[in-house]
Amino acid sequence: MKIKLFLTSVLFSFAMSASAQIQLLYMDLYGRDVIDRNKKLYWMNGDDDPCYDILNYKKVGSKETFNLRSKEEPSDTYSVVINLLPNGNPKDITLTSKQYGKRSSTVETSSGDAREDARVIKYFKGLAGYPATVDASEVASDPKSAVNNAKEAGAANATEKVMDVAKGAVNKVKGLFKKKK
Repeated sequence: MKIKLFLTSVLFSFAMSASAQIQLLYMDLYGRDVIDRNKKLYWMNGDDDPCYDILNYKKVGSKETFNLRSKEEPSDTYSVVINLLPNGNPKDITLTSKQYGKRSSTVETSSGDAREDARVIKYFKGLAGYPATVDASEVASDPKSAVNNAKEAGAANATEKVMDVAKGAVNKVKGLFKKKK
């Protein structure tokens, strides 16, 4: 029984912790790029246009390497190398293109303004197709307006999806431990 409970709690925690892995890459001279490792998307210069697909992603030790191909113009490609710090955050990035040459820069993952970073991450999560969520900072003190904000943002759909995934995980665990007749 303890094993069942342990496995159920592990699967439930995996279901609840699945989230977008959108990361902001602020570079010294080149502005802001945004990477989504889960959906293999990359936005250059902080724009929603053009978006690049991440191809041939490899992470070895403290280095990530991959290629980028533009969704709008397939001939627009880059080769990317990101060196990582021991905590997993990017240290520097090198983008190489036949058309635009090579550019290297150190990388910061925050602009220094937490609210602006949260706003930008929420925006790019929407572009990537993640369900909308409501932040605690957006909930007003008036309960009626809080409910309206949650409905507008689609929080009910996100909650339902998470609950469905969690129920599915629990049912799979139950099925594993069912006695055979």
